[in-house]
Amino acid sequence: MIRRLLSRPVVVIATATSVALVPAWVAASPRQPDKPAHSASSARPWQAYNYSPSSRTVAPTAIHSTVGDVSRPSAVLKHRTTRISGAGSAVTVDFGKEVGGIVSLDFTGSSGPQQVGLAFSESSMYVGTSSDASTGGPRSRDGSLIADVDGRTRYRMPQAYQRGGFRYLTIYLESGGHVDLDKISLHFTAAPAMKKLDDYANYFYSSDDLLNRIWYAGAYTTQLNTIDPKSGRIWEPPATLWDNTGDVGVGDTILVDGAKRDRTVWPGDLGIQIPAAYAAFNDTTSARNALTTIYQEQRPTGELPYAGPELDKWGSDTYHLWTLAATYDYMLYTDDTAWLRDHWSAYRSAIDFSRAKMSQNGLLSITGTSDSVRILAKGENLIANVLLWRSLDKGATLARSIGDDATARTYASQAGSLRTAINDRLWDRAAGAYTFYPDSTIHPQDGNSLAVWYGMTDADQARTISQELKGNWSPIASTAPENKGNPGVFSGSMEVNAHFAAGNPEADQAGVDIIRRQWGYMLDHPAGTKSTFWESYRNGEDCVFCSTYVSLAHGWAAGPTPALTSYVLGLEPTTAGGDAWSFVPHTADLTFAQGRITTTHGAVTAGWSVRKGTYRATVSAPRRTTGTAGVPTFGRRVTVKVDGRTVWDGRRAKASGVSLEDGYVRVSGLTAGKHSIVSSAARR
Repeated sequence: MIRRLLSRPVVVIATATSVALVPAWVAASPRQPDKPAHSASSARPWQAYNYSPSSRTVAPTAIHSTVGDVSRPSAVLKHRTTRISGAGSAVTVDFGKEVGGIVSLDFTGSSGPQQVGLAFSESSMYVGTSSDASTGGPRSRDGSLIADVDGRTRYRMPQAYQRGGFRYLTIYLESGGHVDLDKISLHFTAAPAMKKLDDYANYFYSSDDLLNRIWYAGAYTTQLNTIDPKSGRIWEPPATLWDNTGDVGVGDTILVDGAKRDRTVWPGDLGIQIPAAYAAFNDTTSARNALTTIYQEQRPTGELPYAGPELDKWGSDTYHLWTLAATYDYMLYTDDTAWLRDHWSAYRSAIDFSRAKMSQNGLLSITGTSDSVRILAKGENLIANVLLWRSLDKGATLARSIGDDATARTYASQAGSLRTAINDRLWDRAAGAYTFYPDSTIHPQDGNSLAVWYGMTDADQARTISQELKGNWSPIASTAPENKGNPGVFSGSMEVNAHFAAGNPEADQAGVDIIRRQWGYMLDHPAGTKSTFWESYRNGEDCVFCSTYVSLAHGWAAGPTPALTSYVLGLEPTTAGGDAWSFVPHTADLTFAQGRITTTHGAVTAGWSVRKGTYRATVSAPRRTTGTAGVPTFGRRVTVKVDGRTVWDGRRAKASGVSLEDGYVRVSGLTAGKHSIVSSAARR
């Protein structure tokens, strides 16, 4: 069976949050989310944080700006007439959040035949009569669509020109004369397999409004990155405009890296997207289709692509291994052994491809140097070796799950040897972190974070790495020394999970603090979408993105969503398909959290609160599952009751399957049904 290590302990500590270090407009931003069109029931307060539309028909919510002669600009928002007169006159409407799909315009009349332009932008910084960039070609902007209007006219964008991600739509008059516009609507095309876009399989809700907003923004980012595989980006780039009719994979729903672009399967992004899609929607079908697509592209050498079709890029030893890492995540959530058997020879061939590059020092020495945000140097690179260790370590688990015991033994032995070599060659004892390469003085964010998150480190290493990573924080981000100190977004998603996985009180608080600092910055920045997380950004306020090509709804930025579910709430499956689960909260400075995950047997719902020294929790699980609860001791002697029965009296277990471990009272063997847990200070 596929198992994940239980989380390590957490205690509540008094730590200043990062608000004082962020720009004033962030600290002063509203704590409540932008309310969706639908209202939240008092029984489901978390719905107030849900950014997904309740219908696939979406309308703009505000007027951003006008240029030239525009009469009654806000009238169109109420299906009344807005007149645009004179060449170059324009009205820009604001959908209030990132959206994606096909726009329709209704005109009640015009002064003869006219031409009306449509231009799209994710950021207010790039609003204008030319769309921001998405094609990957030499043009810095995509241009605009032109609609022919002659009297009463209904215009609907052609399917090829659907815009996967935008917040602002500029409608301008290309010709002279005037047009009368009375309706703007969008057919929302993301998440094509979801029948009700805002009805998530799972949820998260806590005492911190900002964390709630961030969880749902990460979910919404992932949802926008879930597309019909026949609506990906065409490659090579078209000479004019853009074309989103590319065939980028199998099935009818698939995970791609960005809503606006690239609309292509990138294996690295799947390392964040698959856990995020599971945490929010229990969507494993899109994950399976993405992985199947990548495996179908495998070369006879065993090499897996850097990016899937239509980009069809090659030459990345790290992204080759990300496919294998993501394979384990998919299997953890599904126990889809039939799929694994179909792809097991491909997995083994991919391992052989990487192991053929082992150096005499026992490390993977990369030659395929393409990576996430830069070209790597050839040689014994940290993150590549961590990914190979993960692929061997979890590959052994996968092998056992389908009865390939010989391969399981081989992979387990190779994983042990590789871990020893990584520690011998790359561990910097003085810094308490791993180096980028054996002769490097850089301690990279990505590789160190992944080593902790994936469980390659021991407890002391995890603790010191968490401390070292905190030393790289800027007022607005966790930064990546391996990328010139720029904010790490993909690697930041890894870091968030790493702090919680480190499992000590300071690290748990660091995880919460950096989510608030970095993802709060992205969510509330006035140049952003107020609903999704970005591919990248810069440290300087004068140049936030520095390019119209940067994606503002990018899957690799959704790391806090699974982290808040798995660690802060504390719910995660621990065997394939969720036959077994764990409920081990990392409370940090929160006072309550509740939420749900969905297993192959049904939903596991849990919640906890800490008030006046008493910890209370409930958990409800479906039939044919068993669970383990971790009850935090907060550094004290505590008594623990489960369903009214004392199972720990402050010194010893009073029931079987109960133990004190790393700051938690562990209660194993919880059966299906609902359980209550109460813990308070033991009497002296």
